[in-house]
Amino acid sequence: MKIWQRVVCVVAIALWVVGSWGQPAWAIEPETPVLQKAAASAVSTSILEKLSRIQEDRELQELVEKDLERSFTIRAQIQNEVDRAFEHTTTLLNVMLAILTCLPVLAAIAIWFMRRSVVNQILAETKRELRDEVEKQLEAEVAAELKTQAEAFQNKLEELEAEFQAQLDQMKNLFSDTQKEKDRVIQELSQVMPSLFRDSTPPEVHQKIQALTQQLERLKSANAQLSFSANDYIEQGKALYFENRFEDAIACYDKALAAEPDNPKAWAGRGVTLVKLQQFEEALTAYDKATQLKPDFAEAWFGQGTILAKQQKIDDAIAAYDKATILKPDLFPAWFGKARCYALQNQADLALESLEYALQLNHDRTKEAAKTDPAFDQLRQEEPFQTLLSDYTEPTNER
Repeated sequence: MKIWQRVVCVVAIALWVVGSWGQPAWAIEPETPVLQKAAASAVSTSILEKLSRIQEDRELQELVEKDLERSFTIRAQIQNEVDRAFEHTTTLLNVMLAILTCLPVLAAIAIWFMRRSVVNQILAETKRELRDEVEKQLEAEVAAELKTQAEAFQNKLEELEAEFQAQLDQMKNLFSDTQKEKDRVIQELSQVMPSLFRDSTPPEVHQKIQALTQQLERLKSANAQLSFSANDYIEQGKALYFENRFEDAIACYDKALAAEPDNPKAWAGRGVTLVKLQQFEEALTAYDKATQLKPDFAEAWFGQGTILAKQQKIDDAIAAYDKATILKPDLFPAWFGKARCYALQNQADLALESLEYALQLNHDRTKEAAKTDPAFDQLRQEEPFQTLLSDYTEPTNER
């Protein structure tokens, strides 16, 4: 507490004490000397009486002392309360003064922050509105551009589709024409193609087969998507066989079997070609498959008999030839094959009988083959064989 504050408190307490004890003697103005003396005498007498009473009455004295002590205690408490109240008030005043001093600064700061917040909010709102407006404009422009491009793309697509359709139709027509040309070539091949089991081919037929084969290969190279049926591959395999292109012929028969695994013609053609390649076991398997699929396949039985004869299985070969001649009596190679087998077994009568049937069916080829075939070496020295070949004339009617 500051000094001036303490002085004010002491003065206030002193005034309060003086008021409680009554006015002091110096505050009474004497009226006259006589009165002053009378008063002084009266006061002295009174005081003396009181002092005598006080002395006489100790209890009263003790009460007074206690009253005085209590008075001082109360004064001290009052002084403390006054000091505390004054200090609290002073603190409050200082706080209020500090607050009042800082209030303008705080108000200015608050106003600045409020202004900044409002400005930021306005800027954000403005940016958002501008962004929304720009986005709307961009969306409109993009939509219009996309629509224009879509229309242009649609038109271009329609043009390309029409062009593609035209080209596709043209390709279809071309493919159809190529397919028709292929079918025509295959048909011609089938018409001019001799049997695989008749080895002789006239030169003009051979040239025709070669020309048709080349034409077919050109069609295949020009159009890789050209479709071939199993029968087409079989006819092509036959043509390649007659051109001695045996490996290519096997490839065609394999393609035919891939398309139709149970095609007996493909198995038989494969067997004939394998014989030319000296692959007799595979050829015999192919013939067996052909006869299983088509038991009345005379040419396949003949081919099987030929291989069995080469393997010196004469009885099995004769049995196969018998089936061939029963199924197809005009198959002269089967009759000639039987004649060879009987000659190898020294069965001259049966050999001559079979040979005679072969001569009736194909005189020139049978006679020429009988003169040179080693199977007839022993029989060739006998008179009946010589007579049959020398005196036999080709009949006017085939047997």
